[in-house]
Amino acid sequence: MKNFRWRLYKFLSEKIMLWGLKKGYVWPYSADDIEKFRDVYYGGAPASVILLCNAITNGNCYDRALLASRAFMGEPGDVKLIYASVADLRLNPEVKEADHCFVERITGDGEHIVYDTSTGFVYSKWFYWLLNRPKIRKINDKQAIKDFLMGDEPEHPESSKFILAAVVPCIEATYGQSSELYSAPGIELLQREVELFKKKVLCA
Repeated sequence: MKNFRWRLYKFLSEKIMLWGLKKGYVWPYSADDIEKFRDVYYGGAPASVILLCNAITNGNCYDRALLASRAFMGEPGDVKLIYASVADLRLNPEVKEADHCFVERITGDGEHIVYDTSTGFVYSKWFYWLLNRPKIRKINDKQAIKDFLMGDEPEHPESSKFILAAVVPCIEATYGQSSELYSAPGIELLQREVELFKKKVLCA
């Protein structure tokens, strides 16, 4: 029965997702999002490189959602980190831990949207709830996120040099893979962000 429910959910969710993409209820990170990600660093790498690479983002939702939320701390509106069980994990018979973390944002224009770093997409909130049916466990509001981030260590230039030498080649090896939306031929946003990062480190 569990396998049947999982197959049925996957079939329906794929149909709903395609409908949402067609209607504009789901979209990739915008140019403005990526520009904001560019100014936020984690372990020596800019969020624009980390969050556009599925290979180092998918499966690390707690860290990556927090990283994405940092980009909006100075923006008008509101930002929350939502910890919840989602259907895509809850119904999967191969997954033992169904807990997930994503960013809920109210923009300065009053738009309610969700950033799910595991998929690399932005969603209208109501559509994300329709698709994933979250069962909320915990919410960290904007102030709680700010308080947590106060303990962050400042980035050190040597960290970026290490990332450039040891990690960037691994990222470059993922270019064009079927799971990599942002490095697909004709899109190549990840390639652009990697090159900008290289120039910044080498010119420092």
